[in-house]
Amino acid sequence: MKEILRGADFAAGNLEGTLLDEEGELKECNDPELCYAFRIPTRYAGLLTDAGIDFVGIANNHINDFGAPGIESTRRALKENGLLYAGLRDGCRTAIAEKDRRKVGFAAFGHSKGTPSIMNLEEVRSTVRKLAKECDFVVVSFHGGAEGAQYTHVPHAMEICFNEKRGNVEAFAHAAIDAGADVVYGHGPHVTRAMELYKGRLVIYSLGNFCTPFRVNLQGVNGHAPVVTVTLNPDGSFGGGRIYPFIQQFGKGPQPDATGAVIKQIQTLTSADFPSTPLKIASDGRLSR
Repeated sequence: MKEILRGADFAAGNLEGTLLDEEGELKECNDPELCYAFRIPTRYAGLLTDAGIDFVGIANNHINDFGAPGIESTRRALKENGLLYAGLRDGCRTAIAEKDRRKVGFAAFGHSKGTPSIMNLEEVRSTVRKLAKECDFVVVSFHGGAEGAQYTHVPHAMEICFNEKRGNVEAFAHAAIDAGADVVYGHGPHVTRAMELYKGRLVIYSLGNFCTPFRVNLQGVNGHAPVVTVTLNPDGSFGGGRIYPFIQQFGKGPQPDATGAVIKQIQTLTSADFPSTPLKIASDGRLSR
């Protein structure tokens, strides 16, 4: 994937876990049999930089897995490796990057403690409006929606999973774009979902997983790992893009998928969930309107 990621002006994703070498303060789990706590060696932050990643959202339910020590270690490791990040209420709600005298603002929202909430739409609007005033383009990341292969469709309503509200992702995405966002992308369901063009701006309702080669179900749609590129017009509107199909294999992470299975999946979901969207998805993954 390095050629694709490095070829982008800015490459963004979601960091699902903490960068921590010590034990930290392990979270309490109601059911230890169903509990996941993600701790990543801090040296791996350099691998993200090497791969071409510029920004990661940390507004997800695993940034708190090892308490305050995990959060602080994560922030330190990302900063030391030149990675931008956003997604905490205190200290890093947003981030701004600059290239060729153009500024790109990033914001990240979630449904967990300490993260800007996808359910507080006024906060979403306020945050995005502020970024839009300071930047030429605004990109918004969100961790929301129910998890699992049975939740590939956007329900157009509040989602609840594990007895927890996970947001109305459509209402969230539309609020963000109404406030000035140019691209909105999600990842909470851990499977891919539909795409939509809303007021000329692209919404990717879930990119699924990306590089989770161990201890995660990779069967069927759970293994889809697309990379999506987006080109923006000078005014921030959608100018085109492409879905690059990858699929995960146990122990190997994402591998090129000649069958293009994830493209077909996103085509089907988009037609079903947003039949009126002007977005066109070609069989080779090219996005147009």
